[in-house]
Amino acid sequence: MRILILLTGVVILMMGNAYAQNTSGKVYAGDKRVPGVLVQNLTQNKSTTTTDEGDFSLAARLEDSLVFSAPFMETQVFVVEQYQLEKVWVVELKENLNELDEVRLTEAPKEKPFDVRVYDSIFNSRIQNDIKKNRQLYRPPNSTNGVDFMEIGRLFMSLFKKDPSKQKESYAPITYKQYRVLFATDEYFNREFLVEQLGIDAYYHNLFFEYCDAKQLPGNLLEPENQLDLLDKFIELADSFEAELNEFGENGMKLPEGN
Repeated sequence: MRILILLTGVVILMMGNAYAQNTSGKVYAGDKRVPGVLVQNLTQNKSTTTTDEGDFSLAARLEDSLVFSAPFMETQVFVVEQYQLEKVWVVELKENLNELDEVRLTEAPKEKPFDVRVYDSIFNSRIQNDIKKNRQLYRPPNSTNGVDFMEIGRLFMSLFKKDPSKQKESYAPITYKQYRVLFATDEYFNREFLVEQLGIDAYYHNLFFEYCDAKQLPGNLLEPENQLDLLDKFIELADSFEAELNEFGENGMKLPEGN
């Protein structure tokens, strides 16, 4: 009877050892140990994490499935073999480059320093494109299709008489050149705006810029926050410009007709 009890105890002990085995090891990434790696035994539904030194120990049996996973690392899967139950073994994790790229893409882009050369290049490109599209609008104001604008200017002096009350403004007045640049580069105040909104024929655009120059509008109207005020001024000046043109014609002085 004693022998039977002894043999039964040995069998139970052996079975206990078979079902209570652990697998132990160390996790590396390159030459560094990796803490906080999740180690899962999917077969037994058990898990642990590696220590600060990258060590782990988890219940396991032959042919159990072990999964090692960590942020920014490729997941590794192992089927437990005998040697992994008998001695400490090493797990090598690799960086997940795709995941790293995705994270970098979500980072806020760094602001590039303002390069005035790039601004000048874009600005000059816009001017050149507009010149190609509207060559007739960039001819010198004193000579267009054989018309002497200097002579017209002498006859049309009332349009170009500067308002002395405006010359004491704290902001420098907008110049003829600034008007040309504005209507060549701005998305809203452009050539279509002059024709469709203000009713000024393309032939008279340069003359209208001279007229606006003579009215000495303060330069701060070109600032983005004053766009509505500038719009009101353009509407007002377009009306008076048309009235002056009509009056000029009624007095028997003929201006060249628009195209």
